[in-house]
Amino acid sequence: MKEHHTVRLLASVFLMWTSLSIGDAAATGSDTTASTTDPRLDMVAELKALDPHPSLGDQAKVFGRFIGTWDGEYTEFSNDGKVTRSSGEWVFGWVMDGRAIQDLFVIHPSAARNERYMGTTLRYFDAKSGTWNVTFIDPENDAIETLTGGAVGEDRIVLLSANADGKQRRWSLVDIRPDSWVFRDEASRDGGKTWRLREEDHMKRRGASAPAP
Repeated sequence: MKEHHTVRLLASVFLMWTSLSIGDAAATGSDTTASTTDPRLDMVAELKALDPHPSLGDQAKVFGRFIGTWDGEYTEFSNDGKVTRSSGEWVFGWVMDGRAIQDLFVIHPSAARNERYMGTTLRYFDAKSGTWNVTFIDPENDAIETLTGGAVGEDRIVLLSANADGKQRRWSLVDIRPDSWVFRDEASRDGGKTWRLREEDHMKRRGASAPAP
Protein backbone atom coordinates (compact mmCIF):
# COMPACT_ATOMS: atom_id res chain seq x y z
CA MET A 1 0.00 0.00 0.00
CA LYS A 2 2.82 2.41 0.89
CA GLU A 3 4.59 1.66 -2.41
CA HIS A 4 1.36 2.24 -4.34
CA HIS A 5 0.87 5.57 -2.58
CA THR A 6 4.42 6.61 -3.46
CA VAL A 7 3.91 5.73 -7.11
CA ARG A 8 0.71 7.77 -7.21
CA LEU A 9 2.43 10.71 -5.56
CA LEU A 10 5.28 10.67 -8.06
CA ALA A 11 2.82 10.33 -10.92
CA SER A 12 0.86 13.29 -9.57
CA VAL A 13 3.94 15.50 -9.42
CA PHE A 14 4.92 14.44 -12.93
CA LEU A 15 1.47 15.12 -14.34
CA MET A 16 1.15 18.55 -12.75
CA TRP A 17 4.61 19.58 -13.98
CA THR A 18 3.98 18.45 -17.55
CA SER A 19 0.52 19.97 -17.63
CA LEU A 20 1.78 23.35 -16.53
CA SER A 21 4.75 23.16 -18.92
CA ILE A 22 2.59 22.30 -21.93
CA GLY A 23 0.00 24.85 -20.91
CA ASP A 24 2.62 27.57 -20.62
CA ALA A 25 3.90 26.79 -24.10
CA ALA A 26 0.37 26.89 -25.52
CA ALA A 27 -0.51 30.11 -23.73
CA THR A 28 2.53 31.93 -25.04
CA GLY A 29 2.30 30.51 -28.54
CA SER A 30 5.66 28.76 -28.15
CA ASP A 31 6.70 26.00 -30.53
CA THR A 32 8.11 22.93 -28.78
CA THR A 33 10.69 22.62 -31.56
CA ALA A 34 12.34 25.62 -29.90
CA SER A 35 13.53 23.28 -27.14
CA THR A 36 16.90 23.06 -28.88
CA THR A 37 17.47 26.66 -27.83
CA ASP A 38 15.15 26.98 -24.82
CA PRO A 39 15.90 24.44 -22.06
CA ARG A 40 12.54 25.17 -20.41
CA LEU A 41 10.90 23.13 -23.19
CA ASP A 42 13.32 20.20 -23.25
CA MET A 43 11.08 17.92 -21.19
CA VAL A 44 7.97 18.79 -23.20
CA ALA A 45 9.73 17.95 -26.46
CA GLU A 46 10.99 14.65 -25.04
CA LEU A 47 7.56 13.73 -23.66
CA LYS A 48 5.61 13.83 -26.92
CA ALA A 49 5.20 10.88 -29.30
CA LEU A 50 3.68 10.73 -32.78
CA ASP A 51 2.33 7.17 -32.67
CA PRO A 52 1.28 4.48 -30.17
CA HIS A 53 3.82 1.92 -29.01
CA PRO A 54 3.47 -1.39 -30.95
CA SER A 55 2.91 -3.28 -27.70
CA LEU A 56 -0.56 -1.71 -27.37
CA GLY A 57 -1.91 -3.51 -30.42
CA ASP A 58 -5.65 -2.96 -30.94
CA GLN A 59 -5.93 -1.26 -27.55
CA ALA A 60 -4.32 1.79 -29.13
CA LYS A 61 -7.63 2.44 -30.88
CA VAL A 62 -9.57 2.81 -27.64
CA PHE A 63 -8.23 6.28 -26.88
CA GLY A 64 -6.11 6.78 -30.01
CA ARG A 65 -9.18 7.96 -31.92
CA PHE A 66 -9.27 11.06 -29.72
CA ILE A 67 -5.80 12.29 -30.69
CA GLY A 68 -6.02 15.95 -31.67
CA THR A 69 -8.01 18.96 -30.49
CA TRP A 70 -11.73 19.03 -29.69
CA ASP A 71 -13.89 22.09 -29.08
CA GLY A 72 -16.40 21.60 -26.31
CA GLU A 73 -19.59 22.98 -24.81
CA TYR A 74 -19.66 22.03 -21.12
CA THR A 75 -22.61 21.79 -18.73
CA GLU A 76 -22.18 21.24 -14.98
CA PHE A 77 -25.01 20.27 -12.60
CA SER A 78 -24.55 21.11 -8.91
CA ASN A 79 -26.19 19.32 -5.99
CA ASP A 80 -28.67 22.17 -5.54
CA GLY A 81 -29.79 22.03 -9.17
CA LYS A 82 -27.76 24.96 -10.45
CA VAL A 83 -26.63 24.61 -14.07
CA THR A 84 -23.36 26.18 -15.22
CA ARG A 85 -22.40 26.36 -18.88
CA SER A 86 -18.98 27.09 -20.35
CA SER A 87 -16.86 26.38 -23.41
CA GLY A 88 -13.35 25.09 -23.90
CA GLU A 89 -11.17 22.55 -25.61
CA TRP A 90 -9.82 19.07 -24.96
CA VAL A 91 -6.42 18.20 -26.44
CA PHE A 92 -5.15 14.58 -26.63
CA GLY A 93 -1.68 13.36 -27.59
CA TRP A 94 0.55 10.29 -27.36
CA VAL A 95 3.39 10.61 -24.83
CA MET A 96 6.21 8.55 -23.28
CA ASP A 97 7.23 6.71 -26.47
CA GLY A 98 3.58 6.08 -27.29
CA ARG A 99 2.91 3.98 -24.19
CA ALA A 100 0.40 6.47 -22.79
CA ILE A 101 -1.95 9.26 -23.80
CA GLN A 102 -2.03 12.57 -21.99
CA ASP A 103 -4.75 15.15 -22.42
CA LEU A 104 -5.33 18.74 -21.38
CA PHE A 105 -8.89 19.72 -20.40
CA VAL A 106 -9.34 23.47 -20.79
CA ILE A 107 -12.19 25.82 -19.86
CA HIS A 108 -11.96 29.20 -21.54
CA PRO A 109 -12.04 32.46 -19.54
CA SER A 110 -15.51 33.95 -19.21
CA ALA A 111 -17.50 36.53 -17.29
CA ALA A 112 -17.56 34.08 -14.38
CA ARG A 113 -13.77 33.57 -14.27
CA ASN A 114 -10.88 35.70 -15.51
CA GLU A 115 -8.38 32.89 -16.07
CA ARG A 116 -8.72 29.68 -17.99
CA TYR A 117 -9.02 26.40 -16.11
CA MET A 118 -6.76 23.49 -16.97
CA GLY A 119 -6.62 19.88 -15.78
CA THR A 120 -4.65 16.96 -17.18
CA THR A 121 -5.15 13.21 -17.45
CA LEU A 122 -2.67 10.39 -18.08
CA ARG A 123 -4.08 7.16 -19.58
CA TYR A 124 -2.19 3.89 -20.06
CA PHE A 125 -3.19 0.29 -20.73
CA ASP A 126 -2.39 -2.40 -18.16
CA ALA A 127 -1.99 -5.68 -20.04
CA LYS A 128 -2.20 -7.74 -16.84
CA SER A 129 -5.66 -6.54 -15.87
CA GLY A 130 -6.79 -5.82 -19.43
CA THR A 131 -7.97 -2.35 -18.43
CA TRP A 132 -6.98 1.27 -18.94
CA ASN A 133 -5.70 3.13 -15.87
CA VAL A 134 -6.63 6.80 -15.83
CA THR A 135 -5.37 9.48 -13.43
CA PHE A 136 -6.79 13.00 -13.54
CA ILE A 137 -4.88 15.85 -11.90
CA ASP A 138 -6.59 19.13 -10.96
CA PRO A 139 -3.85 21.43 -9.55
CA GLU A 140 -6.19 24.41 -9.15
CA ASN A 141 -8.50 22.53 -6.77
CA ASP A 142 -5.88 20.18 -5.28
CA ALA A 143 -7.76 17.11 -6.53
CA ILE A 144 -6.79 13.72 -7.96
CA GLU A 145 -9.14 11.15 -9.47
CA THR A 146 -8.09 7.59 -10.39
CA LEU A 147 -10.31 5.37 -12.54
CA THR A 148 -10.07 2.13 -14.53
CA GLY A 149 -12.06 0.64 -17.38
CA GLY A 150 -12.16 0.41 -21.13
CA ALA A 151 -14.27 0.15 -24.25
CA VAL A 152 -17.85 -1.11 -24.08
CA GLY A 153 -18.80 -1.81 -27.66
CA GLU A 154 -17.68 0.39 -30.54
CA ASP A 155 -18.98 3.78 -29.44
CA ARG A 156 -18.70 3.81 -25.64
CA ILE A 157 -15.92 3.86 -23.02
CA VAL A 158 -16.68 3.49 -19.31
CA LEU A 159 -14.26 4.27 -16.47
CA LEU A 160 -15.00 3.71 -12.77
CA SER A 161 -13.31 4.88 -9.60
CA ALA A 162 -12.85 2.38 -6.76
CA ASN A 163 -13.60 4.27 -3.55
CA ALA A 164 -14.03 2.07 -0.49
CA ASP A 165 -16.55 4.35 1.29
CA GLY A 166 -19.38 3.73 -1.16
CA LYS A 167 -18.72 6.94 -3.08
CA GLN A 168 -17.91 6.27 -6.71
CA ARG A 169 -17.33 8.19 -9.91
CA ARG A 170 -18.19 7.05 -13.42
CA TRP A 171 -16.80 8.67 -16.52
CA SER A 172 -18.46 7.71 -19.79
CA LEU A 173 -17.42 8.68 -23.30
CA VAL A 174 -20.47 7.92 -25.44
CA ASP A 175 -21.82 8.39 -28.95
CA ILE A 176 -18.22 8.31 -30.18
CA ARG A 177 -17.94 9.28 -33.84
CA PRO A 178 -14.97 10.46 -35.95
CA ASP A 179 -15.96 14.11 -35.47
CA SER A 180 -17.93 14.16 -32.19
CA TRP A 181 -18.55 12.50 -28.82
CA VAL A 182 -20.12 13.15 -25.43
CA PHE A 183 -18.46 13.01 -22.02
CA ARG A 184 -20.51 12.32 -18.87
CA ASP A 185 -19.27 12.56 -15.29
CA GLU A 186 -21.54 10.84 -12.75
CA ALA A 187 -21.34 10.25 -9.01
CA SER A 188 -22.82 7.58 -6.75
CA ARG A 189 -23.12 7.50 -2.96
CA ASP A 190 -24.63 4.02 -2.70
CA GLY A 191 -21.97 1.85 -4.34
CA GLY A 192 -23.25 2.28 -7.88
CA LYS A 193 -26.96 1.56 -7.32
CA THR A 194 -27.96 5.06 -8.39
CA TRP A 195 -26.05 7.79 -10.21
CA ARG A 196 -26.26 11.59 -10.33
CA LEU A 197 -25.12 13.43 -13.45
CA ARG A 198 -22.47 16.01 -12.49
CA GLU A 199 -21.29 17.12 -15.93
CA GLU A 200 -22.03 16.58 -19.60
CA ASP A 201 -19.71 17.86 -22.33
CA HIS A 202 -20.41 17.82 -26.07
CA MET A 203 -17.21 17.68 -28.11
CA LYS A 204 -16.59 18.49 -31.80
CA ARG A 205 -13.33 17.73 -33.56
CA ARG A 206 -11.37 20.79 -34.66
CA GLY A 207 -10.55 20.24 -38.30
CA ALA A 208 -12.20 18.14 -40.98
CA SER A 209 -10.55 14.72 -40.76
CA ALA A 210 -9.67 12.38 -37.90
CA PRO A 211 -6.10 11.01 -37.68
CA ALA A 212 -5.45 7.28 -37.73
CA PRO A 213 -4.99 5.84 -34.21
